[in-house]
Amino acid sequence: MAVLKRSGGFVALFWQGKIPDPREEAFCEALAERRFRTIENAASEETSVGWVTPALPTGDEFTPEDLDAGAATWLRMRIDKKVLPKKWLAVHLESEERARGKKLPPRERRELKQDIGEKLLPRVLPTINLVDALMFHERKTILLFGTSNAVIEAFGKLFFETFALPLDRANPYQCATRLGLDRDLVAGLDRLQPIRWPDVTGGDQPARRELPSVAPAAPVTEMPAAAEAGVEPEVVPFELDEEPQLEEPQLEEPQREEPRQEEPQQQEPGPEEPGQ
Repeated sequence: MAVLKRSGGFVALFWQGKIPDPREEAFCEALAERRFRTIENAASEETSVGWVTPALPTGDEFTPEDLDAGAATWLRMRIDKKVLPKKWLAVHLESEERARGKKLPPRERRELKQDIGEKLLPRVLPTINLVDALMFHERKTILLFGTSNAVIEAFGKLFFETFALPLDRANPYQCATRLGLDRDLVAGLDRLQPIRWPDVTGGDQPARRELPSVAPAAPVTEMPAAAEAGVEPEVVPFELDEEPQLEEPQLEEPQREEPRQEEPQQQEPGPEEPGQ
C-alpha cells in the first residue's frame, strides 16, 4: 500500500480556471492521455515524465478510487531518466583503443562513443523518481511534495499539458486573497506598497549612521500630570562630565608577630641545709 512520505517540504501551487471533477471519469481520462511511458528499452539518453497512481506505478490504469485521499485528490508523477554511466563508457573506450593499438583522434573517438552508447544503453536501467501531490479541487490548490526547481518545473509542465492551465507558485499576496476576505480588505491589499529596507551590508546604498550613545535618561517626576493633559513629557538625557574613577581597594598587609623571647626563670632558693 502506497503512503505519503513522512518528512520533507512541500510547495503550494494555485491555478485559475476549471478542470474536471476528480470524482468523474473525465478527470481520469485526462490523466490517462498523459500517463507515464516507459523508457526501459530505449537506446538513447532520455527522460520520461507522466502520471501514475499510488496503487499502480506503471500508469496503465486510472480510477477515482485510486486517487481518493479523503478531502484531497492524490496525484503522483513519475520521472524516469536514463543516463549512460561515465565509468562504463571510459572502460569500453580504453579497451577499444588498446585493441587498435593507438590513440584515437577526436572525431573517431566521438563515433566510437556513440556506437558504445547504442550497445550499452538498452542494458542500462533508468532511475525512478516518484513525486506525490495533494490536489484540493474546491480551493484550486495543490501541495507538491518536492521543493527542487527541476521537480516543480516538470510538474507544472505536465499539469499544463494535461489540463491546459498554468500553475502559479504561492506567494503572500495570493495566500491573502484566498482567505475569503471582503472587498474592502482586498482593496487595501492592492494599495499596499513594498517596503525597501536600507542596505547595511554595503553596495550603492549609504552606510547606516550609528546613533550617538547617551547616558541613561533622568527620572521623570511629573509623568501622571503630563499624561492626563495629553502632553508627552520631554525627557532630557544628561551626560557625565567625567567618567567616575574607581579607586582600587588597598589591602592591608597582615602584621607579623615577632617571636617573643622567653626570659630565663630564676630558681627560688630552697631551704638551707644544716651545717652550711
